[in-house]
Amino acid sequence: MARVRLLASLREIVGSPEVEVEGETLEEVLGSLLREYPGLEQVIDKDTMRPRPGYIMFVDGVDIRLISSGKTRVSEIVILPVNHGGEVPEKLEIMHVSWEEIERIIEDIASKIRSSYNPEVIVAIIRGGLVPARLLSDHLGVDDILTLEIKLYEGIGVRGRRPYLRQPLTGEIRGKRVLLVDDISDTGLTLQLAQEIVSFYLPEEVKTAALYIKPWTSFVTDYYGGVTDKWVVFPWEKKEFQRLMEESQ
Repeated sequence: MARVRLLASLREIVGSPEVEVEGETLEEVLGSLLREYPGLEQVIDKDTMRPRPGYIMFVDGVDIRLISSGKTRVSEIVILPVNHGGEVPEKLEIMHVSWEEIERIIEDIASKIRSSYNPEVIVAIIRGGLVPARLLSDHLGVDDILTLEIKLYEGIGVRGRRPYLRQPLTGEIRGKRVLLVDDISDTGLTLQLAQEIVSFYLPEEVKTAALYIKPWTSFVTDYYGGVTDKWVVFPWEKKEFQRLMEESQ
């Protein structure tokens, strides 16, 4: 059996955000899914067993476009429409977050972390994770803050085709409990890649945190402050946001 999560409007096709279907390999699971829910043929090509244009599929957290064999064993599949994961909407909904709201969210996240985890080092994903990491370090009493840089977004409402590592981890985390921090988990690709990279450095354990997650994200962090489907503008990026908005006109 495998779990299939359907995000955004796809939930209406099967009447549930999550279903379990029979099968062990990717081909078997998708075949069972289409037999049980034929309405999904508008989403999945039954001949190629790949998502049709306009949809994205993650297989155990990996973009299906990076998977060459249908014989790959699978335990979870996430499917979402592209317009909920990256294309620019006709009218961009924007949410400006105040410093007061940031302080409330940080306090909430820190409280959740203290009750279940004791990190020794914080790793901030540049650039969005820098300020949240610094604030969390104060609340958690963690002085050791390291960074790595992963690029995904190219502008407001525009994403690169895939994330890439621009700057490696700046310190040693072997055998340590790590808290990986970013500002938001949208598609989840940035945090997914960051977690994989951090794991190469052999930490004892890695937990993740973000101020916000999107309803369609493929990577739900261990700790987060809220869920939103809007483009979030944080108080430390107001000028950059204004500049990018002017350039996009």
